[in-house]
Parts: sequence; structure tokens; C-alpha cells
Amino acid sequence: MEKAKTILINIARFILGGCFVFSGFVKAVDPLGSAYKFADYFEAFNWSFLSDLTLLMAVGLAAIEFFLGAALLLGIWRKPISLLALLFMLFMTPFTLYLAINNPVSDCGCFGDALILSNWQTFYKNIVLLSLAVPVYLWHDWSFTIFGQRTSRFSAYWCLLFPLLLSGYSYRYLPILDFRPYQIGNKLVDLMSVPEGAPRDSFNTRFIYEKNGVKKEFSVDEAPLDKPEWKYVDRIDKQIKKGYTPPIHDFVIEHPTKGVITDDILNDTSYTFLLVSSKLEDANRDKIFLVQNANAYAKAHNYAIYGLTNSDNAIIDEWNYEYDSNIEFCSVDDRTLKTMIRSNPGLVLLKNGVVLQKFAFRDIPDFTNVKKPLNETPWGVVRKLSTLEILGKVFILFLIPLIFFYTLHKGYRFHFYNQRKKKNLDNI
Repeated sequence: MEKAKTILINIARFILGGCFVFSGFVKAVDPLGSAYKFADYFEAFNWSFLSDLTLLMAVGLAAIEFFLGAALLLGIWRKPISLLALLFMLFMTPFTLYLAINNPVSDCGCFGDALILSNWQTFYKNIVLLSLAVPVYLWHDWSFTIFGQRTSRFSAYWCLLFPLLLSGYSYRYLPILDFRPYQIGNKLVDLMSVPEGAPRDSFNTRFIYEKNGVKKEFSVDEAPLDKPEWKYVDRIDKQIKKGYTPPIHDFVIEHPTKGVITDDILNDTSYTFLLVSSKLEDANRDKIFLVQNANAYAKAHNYAIYGLTNSDNAIIDEWNYEYDSNIEFCSVDDRTLKTMIRSNPGLVLLKNGVVLQKFAFRDIPDFTNVKKPLNETPWGVVRKLSTLEILGKVFILFLIPLIFFYTLHKGYRFHFYNQRKKKNLDNI
């Protein structure tokens, strides 16, 4: 019985800790994405006074979740950590119930862009995690650990520092893992189309007509179209079934003189540079010379280059005047631009609608001395690490200090076993 209880408690601990680690990790690799989600919440709740804290809160939440999860998995500080995990779930569960009922934001963002859950799905998930957190806390002494008191402290510090370093790297450059539809290697046209046979949105349409001051609703078949005494007032379309929504459904590039040129860009068989800046007035100017060099290189090789922004014409004119730029800027939705690349500005390279490369403004290659065309350079083809390879490298980086701390531990490793053994000896 005691062995079975030990196994069950540790299984619950591993599930709870794994969920916390996953949630914290996917937030840490994309801190700006989490910051945008916080901004959505603050806008929905009219908490604009917190808008300057979105990035800080995003990084902090990722670090806390990863720390709690890793500490649970490793059995570090079992009582306080299990208590903090329980208190976290006691707060988040009713909060997600409120979100599910009122739906101020369509999805909670608890797993970033890696796994999109509805608000009700998030609430059900938290119910399960809360039911696991209770026994993990009540019987925390049944959890085993591989660290001693001194090495537990070092391991705990590392579990907190690691997600902070990960967030800092992903913020300074680009997310080490990209879960969005604009990731390198994707053909954007394929992600903008609805597959044949996919379910479509279904609506119940009702018409409102008025006769002698009395308004009445009619279905499509019942509408009194041939009765002039009835006057049309309004139409109500109520969605009764949600159909398939393409991963990319709001990508529209509007040129100031040519109109919508989205298809022209995505079907271009040559290379196309896209300078992406959601707001030019907020763009980082430290590496602007790299943008200018890329523009000169594109022009020299007859590659198309466009600027994509949500800024108004006055800001665009000011930018072009200040940097003597001949880049044609097009208008694109602000949220779309922030989804395309987590950098302001950033550079995206396309060919045949396929995303070949994405560069944060710090990473844009210096094309000053590049004479070869793109097809003869490393940037002219899709080159990226697989998700498994990236995860493997991150895991090894996280594991190396823990292995070192483990070797420092001189006492018994499975404390719960020794506690039980001592208790049994005392009872003899």
C-alpha cells in the first residue's frame, strides 16, 4: 500500500511539474509573444496603466512556471515548492473560470503559440492540475529527490536563472523555436487556403420586417419579399457552427499605389526582401546601416524589396527622408506584422512564397561585400535546425549544471526512502 501511494504521488508530481515546465518553456522562448498576450488582457480589462510592464511580466511568469515545474520534477524544496504550486493553481483555476465565462480574450495564451487552447479547455486543464497539486502538497514527503540540502539550493537557483537566460536570448535575437505559421520553411500560400472538403462556417440568418409599427422576425424562406406592406428593417446572422480557419487568414499587403499586392509577392519566383516594422516610430535604429546595405544589395541584383508597416504615411515619409530610402512601404495589419517576426525592425526573405530566412535587426547580414547572387549564398535556401535538435541542445545546456550539482551531493539520494527506513527502525 505504501509503495503504491509513493508511486501515485510521484506520478502526480511528474505530470504537474511537466506541465509547469512546458508552459514556462514555451513562454520563455517567445517572451514578446507572451507580452502581446498580456497587452491583450490589459486592453480587455482597461488596465492601460500596466501596459509598460507587459514584457517584464511575461518574462517573470515564464521564469516562475519553469522554476516551479523543474523544482517539482527534481524534488527540490519539496514542501515550499509544492505549496507554491498549489497556491498558483488555486489562483489560476478561478481566474480561468472567469475568462471562460466572460471570454475577454479568445485564448489564454497559457502555452504560447505552441498549443492553442480555448478558455474552457484551459479551465478544464487547470481543474486537473489543481486536483494533482493537492495530494502533491499534502504528501510532499513521499516525493523523492536526488539532491541534498546544499545542492538543492544551487539547483533551485539554476532552475530560476535558466528561463531568464532563455528569455533574454530569445528577446535579443529571435525565438529559438517558432510555433507561428510564418516560420522558416513554410509556404505561406498553402497556409492561407481552405482545404477541399473542410467544414465551412454555418450561420442562421433571420430578417426583421416591420408592418404597422410592429417588428417581426422571419427566416430566409419566410421573408415577405413579395409583400410591399412589410418594410425591411435589419438582418441578423448568428453563427451556429465554426468552420475551418486557415492558419494565415489576415495577411493582406496593400501598396499605396498598386493596391493589394499579396499574391504578386507570394507568387514571385525570384527573391523578395520584406522589411517588417509594426511601428516605424518604435523601430530600433542601432543597426539601420544593415537595412540600408540589404536594400542596396537587393536593388543591385534586381530583387524586390518592400517595407511592411502599420505606421501612417507621415511616419513613412519621415523614415524615407531621414535615411534617404527608396523602399516602397506597404500597409499591413499590426498584429500580423508582430506575428510574422518578433523584431522591430526585422527582415524576412521569401521565394515562391516560402519563408527562407528571418533576421532580427541585430542579425541582418552585412551585404556590403557580398557580390554573389542569393542562390550562391547560404541565405538563398532554407536552412534551420529541427525542433528535436534545438530541444536536445537546450536540454543538455540545462542538464550540465544539474549533473555537476549532483556530483557534489555526498549524502543519500533518495531521502524519502531513508526517512521511511529510519521510521521503521524506530518502531522496532
